[in-house]
Amino acid sequence: MPNSFDNIEDASNYETYENIEYSNIPKKPTIFDCITHDNKLPYIIASIDRYLENNNDINSTNKNGNTLLMEAVSIGYYDLADYLIDKNADITITNHKGENALILSANYPYILNLLINNNADVNIADNNGKTALHYACEYGDLYSVKLLIKNGADMSKRDILGKTMLMYAVENEHLNLIKYLVEELKVDINEKDDWGQNAVFYATKIDIARYLIYNNINYTEPNSIGLRAYEVMKYNGYINVSTYVQKLEKRR
Repeated sequence: MPNSFDNIEDASNYETYENIEYSNIPKKPTIFDCITHDNKLPYIIASIDRYLENNNDINSTNKNGNTLLMEAVSIGYYDLADYLIDKNADITITNHKGENALILSANYPYILNLLINNNADVNIADNNGKTALHYACEYGDLYSVKLLIKNGADMSKRDILGKTMLMYAVENEHLNLIKYLVEELKVDINEKDDWGQNAVFYATKIDIARYLIYNNINYTEPNSIGLRAYEVMKYNGYINVSTYVQKLEKRR
């Protein structure tokens, strides 16, 4: 349909509007935007109360599939999480990644405890097969690990690639947690993932590889495609630990 303009100025304005980059236009704020540590709890609660008074659902979700509760726990906002649960926020809802409130709070043991006391399932896994226990090991949060296990978390659960909680602790360089898993919980140090790799394949530092080897992990057996641990380490860019493990192999 042809455009008509009364004067040149109108045409100029039309061209300007046509070339607007809409991604740069500020988005309308939502109730989720108020949940930050920069905002005081009374302000957030007042905002949510007004939101609910307008017949909005406390379990509505944002573009990521997160509820208000999930946003609160993901930043460790205990008092807000407690308030939302009192308002009957659903702790079982999962977002687009399959994460629920418990998984999102894996590095906040005080919030984990709150959710567990409200009957959260500690063994729910996300779309990648990771449970809150996997995430707690990834973050290196020993308190969360102990709390989850005390409340029935399945230590034998593996993610969709067969990775164990020990592998997550090793991969993310949490030596104290590794020692707890090996010495206190007596996890199977030689358990393999779907690639036929045990935890030493995930070592990125010499002190962690040394500890695993000292505790009799098999560091010479190749994975399912014939690569040895030091070769995988080298491929992933961890040259120092690769060289260390390779030298140990040559001494055998």
